[in-house]
Amino acid sequence: MPTEVLVMCTRCGRPQRAGAGRCAACGAELPEAPLPSPAGSSSGPFLSAELAGGRVLVGEGNRLSFRPGASATPFLLELPGLRRLSLVRRPRYEALLLTAVALGLLPFVPLAVARGVLVLVALAGVALALSGRRYTLVLESSGQVETRWDLGAVRRGSPQEQRLRDAWSTLSGVVRSRGVEVSESFSRDGSPRA
Repeated sequence: MPTEVLVMCTRCGRPQRAGAGRCAACGAELPEAPLPSPAGSSSGPFLSAELAGGRVLVGEGNRLSFRPGASATPFLLELPGLRRLSLVRRPRYEALLLTAVALGLLPFVPLAVARGVLVLVALAGVALALSGRRYTLVLESSGQVETRWDLGAVRRGSPQEQRLRDAWSTLSGVVRSRGVEVSESFSRDGSPRA
């Protein structure tokens, strides 16, 4: 069963179903969906990265596509409509929820052994938060519409993080050569810094 392909409007940057003709939001003409490469074609993708959680980032010709999961519908962005590209990395704050729950339960647990286990769980949550990073690709279209693609959470120093860093290096080099503003930031709140 074929999956639906989404394209990004070059004017407003909103994702739309491929083949719709015109953007439902602003009425601009939508780019055509990518056609499969003919057999024996020598032009391959400039980027093909399999990331954490079944995510896939592919760049080919003037297009960049991102599939956020193994069975998810891919998003498509036309590179000529891209104005700014940022990679934002931040600690895995979600792991601190484990710490918060353990510390919240601590005053209500009377047994010393159980309290010790809760303290260990709280410390494990802090360790998980500090040992991993969440990466987000922030794309801004020429229509100043910002789109965020969650590239996933990876353990610091892992092969998955190295794959992601290599993909970013390739992608940033390609789009920078096309005149796109490129930046990278470490953010405590997940928002890119200018």
